[in-house]
Amino acid sequence: MTPLFTAAETRRLEEIVCQQGLPYLQMMENAGRACCETLQAEWGIAGKRVGVLCGKGGNGGDGLALVRHLQTRGALPFALLIQEPAHRDAEEMYRRLGSAPVYRLPMDGNELEELLGGCDVIVDAVYGIGMRGALPEDVRRLFEAAARSPAQKAAVDIPSGVWGDDGGAAEGAFRADLTIALGCYKVGHFSLPGADFCGKIVLRSFGEQEEDRQAVGALAFSGGARQCAALLPPRDPAGNKGTFGSVLNVAGSRGMSGAAILSTRGALRAGPGLVRLATAQSLLPVIGAALPEPVLMGLEENEQGQLCWQDKLVPWIESADAIVFGCGLRAGVQGGQTLERALSLRRAPLILDADGVNILAQWPELLDKIGPDCLVTPHPLEFSRLTGRPVAEIQANRAAAARRFAEKTGVSVLLKGSRTVIACPDGRLFVNCTGNSGLAKGGSGDVLAGMIAGFAAQGAPLFQAAVLGCCLHGACADLLALERSVYGILPSDLIEALPLLMKRLEEPLELAAQI
Repeated sequence: MTPLFTAAETRRLEEIVCQQGLPYLQMMENAGRACCETLQAEWGIAGKRVGVLCGKGGNGGDGLALVRHLQTRGALPFALLIQEPAHRDAEEMYRRLGSAPVYRLPMDGNELEELLGGCDVIVDAVYGIGMRGALPEDVRRLFEAAARSPAQKAAVDIPSGVWGDDGGAAEGAFRADLTIALGCYKVGHFSLPGADFCGKIVLRSFGEQEEDRQAVGALAFSGGARQCAALLPPRDPAGNKGTFGSVLNVAGSRGMSGAAILSTRGALRAGPGLVRLATAQSLLPVIGAALPEPVLMGLEENEQGQLCWQDKLVPWIESADAIVFGCGLRAGVQGGQTLERALSLRRAPLILDADGVNILAQWPELLDKIGPDCLVTPHPLEFSRLTGRPVAEIQANRAAAARRFAEKTGVSVLLKGSRTVIACPDGRLFVNCTGNSGLAKGGSGDVLAGMIAGFAAQGAPLFQAAVLGCCLHGACADLLALERSVYGILPSDLIEALPLLMKRLEEPLELAAQI
């Protein structure tokens, strides 16, 4: 997996490198050289006019070092100082700057437009990873002028205005075509909305080694399908259905048989030994015809179509290795009573999806009874109902919103959407980078909830099962998009693609075993 660092963790990485004998000034020098080499490799710089926008701190010092290295490589650079250098090492880099032109804010608007409009490349080295809050008005105007320039745009470490800790972004943040991540990837590089400002991300060293990054112990991660495949529960060749666990799926109501079918099939394809589905009595003929594999139980319904609690559920709840609750249910009093009884009896990891989340939002006192090993899987509107926060506020800082809820309630969160984030109460965070717009269809989330339950039933810890399910779910959509338009990808297609994807991921292991 790829670790993603916060500002504090990045500073800890710098401390570790410094303690090993590399001074901070040399790290800054290395950063400037690395940025220069990256610009050369990506775009070429000889003879190009490169404007480097420099703040007063360490990021600005990296920019000043970059200006000097650009000049030695045949570029025509200049530095534009937002403020005079105030960081000790940045002051030294300014003294070393040599003959490169230096401009300063404030500047006349027309003069600024002319200066930036004449650039081939503009580099943002104004603010670093510790930046929070709104951008000063003069910096916003500067970035607006830079955006109007036809120049290619690059950012040193992270675009100014993007918050490294969580991916939030200030209004008017610098929008880069290329971001040169120094030493480590940051959460803000991957989590939205910040990731949208980064463009292509290239990781370069300021002097650290891989073991230095590992020593920090970052709590946030990202990874592709092949990396996540290493989290799959081991498969005993001599195992039986009891070996691979059982899933209980409480799902479906009148008019919502599809949610019960899709979530159950998602669970089955993830590999558990047995799946049980408790659903509305009226749906049994339809679901029984569609699904030969699961064991079915019919539950009574009230006049509103809500499932009613029945004691025959007790042995299924007590014996389950993972429970998924809520796909295609109806929120209301009966749903709340059913969830309350399930919470009092369950021993297994619990995944609350769709109306399971909505029931929790209607009955917030259940949060006090929910216990450990619970995951909620809301989309932003469901999460808004659950937290009482506006959707726009949630979307403005998805990672921070998920982390706050997990830490406050002790319940893990999988916040759906582009760049889905998974937050755990212990501080761990996963940012998913698989998937495409083909997933934006009703039923995709039901498949995901079932997959997570299927992996959890086989013994994967709940956070790990959520990471597996989320990453592979998106990777199925990516695999399908190689053969068909994202317009036509259906949730049922994801289920059929999952075993094909997992076979591809297994092949290197099988080949290695044969050698």
